[in-house]
Amino acid sequence: MSRTKQVVLTLITTVALLFLADVYPALRFRGDAKFSGGPVFGYEIKMRPIPFYRPGEYVFHFRGLPEEEMSLQLYAQGKTDKNREELTHLGTTISALLVDQNSRVVCEGSAMPGDGQNERIWVVRNCVNMPLKPSSTYTLTLRITKIDPNTPKIDLLPVLEGGQLELS
Repeated sequence: MSRTKQVVLTLITTVALLFLADVYPALRFRGDAKFSGGPVFGYEIKMRPIPFYRPGEYVFHFRGLPEEEMSLQLYAQGKTDKNREELTHLGTTISALLVDQNSRVVCEGSAMPGDGQNERIWVVRNCVNMPLKPSSTYTLTLRITKIDPNTPKIDLLPVLEGGQLELS
């Protein structure tokens, strides 16, 4: 292959990869989480589990998110709907703060399990349907405080979800 053809092929390949990275967020995502999904069934950004039974602060950084409305959900690992009584009457507080690279607050809120929530999937109300941008860098801080003595020794899995097609 001639030198000219190699240069043209390299240029075309580079442009194609840049286009794909813009169209497919999984190629541009970077951060303290695992990215999965796509534009049809939605996106999931799963962070590492955090202990629900111990007070603490947990910080996650990421960028290159899909340009979608995303919601923060916290999954009680190993629990099912059968654990309703165990999980919905606790005084343990979960708070979340999501800021962008300019320290602008994207969402801030707190909740206790059972605040009208699902038994094992908790949502911080102010962190629902947040419009996020691929060009922004975000920092999510989660705090577990005021541990109820009846809090089970479980982990919470923080997940940003969004982008599902609405069939209506």
